[in-house]
Amino acid sequence: MNFIVAMGVFLVLLVSQELFRRYPKFTLYFWLAVPFILYTCWLLLWGESDWFPWMKVFSIEVGIIVLSIYRNTSLGKHKFGQWVIYGLLATNIFEAVFRDVISGGAPNYLNAVAGVLLVLTLEKISSIHIDSKTKHKDLSWRGMTLQWIAGYTIWNWVFVYLNFGVESAIQHFAVLAAAFVVALIDRERWLQARVLTLGTYFIIFHTVPHLNPDKIGQTVNSQFSFYAALVSFVFMFAYAISYSKRQALAADRKKH
Repeated sequence: MNFIVAMGVFLVLLVSQELFRRYPKFTLYFWLAVPFILYTCWLLLWGESDWFPWMKVFSIEVGIIVLSIYRNTSLGKHKFGQWVIYGLLATNIFEAVFRDVISGGAPNYLNAVAGVLLVLTLEKISSIHIDSKTKHKDLSWRGMTLQWIAGYTIWNWVFVYLNFGVESAIQHFAVLAAAFVVALIDRERWLQARVLTLGTYFIIFHTVPHLNPDKIGQTVNSQFSFYAALVSFVFMFAYAISYSKRQALAADRKKH
């Protein structure tokens, strides 16, 4: 059943992000209205027991609204807009890093370091732009590498497994996969796809709670947790070394 739900989630998110991509104005109106209309419903269903899901919901909503404003106005052309997009992604990562740190344990600490390395190895802020040459006005991050995206995908899945259990991790694999498929087609559009798919996922599963994995019976294998976190850490550590060498080579070329 979990596999069927995960496949359904994957397909819905893949289709929905393409619709949001094709219709920037609709995307702006949708995200300005729907989450706020549903907020009272979510509060009744979920309460305020855990700060992290609520922080993620609102940070992603803000990210999508800002992205949509940039896609529909000239604000996306300003350097300030580049810093805002960079800041939103970095904040999203650091929220999870903070959760890993306060959760404690070797696997969480390893994964937290991987998260920090993700932020440190982000591509140049100046390469973030709205692609006005296309009718869809996509958010594009020129220079974004497939290796970094893979590192993020591994890190985020490990984070969900460590903090929310195996059932949640199975479903979130589908969420991550939807954005990763977009990256395989055009890696510069990955961030836009990631924000839209994650936001849509939150709306669906906050509104229809019976689709959520049952918290009872959520298990985490300690040995698997350690090795999964180790993979996340080693992958990002290796990427950080490669990134540093690439930056040093680029700096050396500028001198000559």
